[in-house]
Amino acid sequence: MSEGEILSIRNELTALVVSVVSVSFGMISAYIVGLWLFLKDAPFVLRTLAFLLLSCGLAFMGVLTSGLNALLLGTERAWSKLGSNSLEIASFGSERPDFLHGLSLYEASAVLGCVAFAAIYVALFFITFLYRWPDGAERR
Repeated sequence: MSEGEILSIRNELTALVVSVVSVSFGMISAYIVGLWLFLKDAPFVLRTLAFLLLSCGLAFMGVLTSGLNALLLGTERAWSKLGSNSLEIASFGSERPDFLHGLSLYEASAVLGCVAFAAIYVALFFITFLYRWPDGAERR
């Protein structure tokens, strides 16, 4: 595989990762709007169904991201087999800077993404099932 082919695949995969994150945040934003406008007063079954649909969508995006990560790591391995390259870039993210305490840039970004989405998911669970919304008169 040539340097140009690896860079082209790498750019396409990066665009897909950005799209997956964007769609995930779009799903979360739409859920929050739906929660505020409709689901806060909906019966438990409807809130459960909506949360289940959100969960399935986010799980799908997580699995897709995991597959993209494997492909990105494949481009990293292919890049390292080139030996020398015209860009003089040693790797795309496998470095392990001291401030990440032994994690590579790939691993740190995966941990950060998991922590962020887990916190958002727990917060949405709380707001959907446990939080008691104020009545209309109390909100004003």
